[in-house]
Amino acid sequence: MQKKTNKNMHKKGGRSMGLQILGWSMVVIGAVIAIWGFYEFPASEWFGIGFLNYVVSGMVLIAGGLALLKVSALMTVAAIIIASLLLAVYIWNMQLDFFSALLSYVLTAALTTWLVSLLLR
Repeated sequence: MQKKTNKNMHKKGGRSMGLQILGWSMVVIGAVIAIWGFYEFPASEWFGIGFLNYVVSGMVLIAGGLALLKVSALMTVAAIIIASLLLAVYIWNMQLDFFSALLSYVLTAALTTWLVSLLLR
């Protein structure tokens, strides 16, 4: 009986530990990508498409990693909102036609609202 209990605890702890490792990996890789963007582009190009590619990608990875980790919901919500605001700046700099930009903004706002509502339940 003791063996079975230890086996179940090990299996449950292993899954949780795997998600923790995945979450921390996503946070670290996201931070590295965002920092790489700061080194790749000078300050005069920080609102350009190239720089925003790095920062938006890094911030989405950080937000996803924080969602997997057992951190406070407020911290994850803040990361999601920052990622969506950076995505809005990215969409603005792409200079799409009006309806494509509007569709992108509405989808970003809907996805952000949905994710935040899931976290604040």
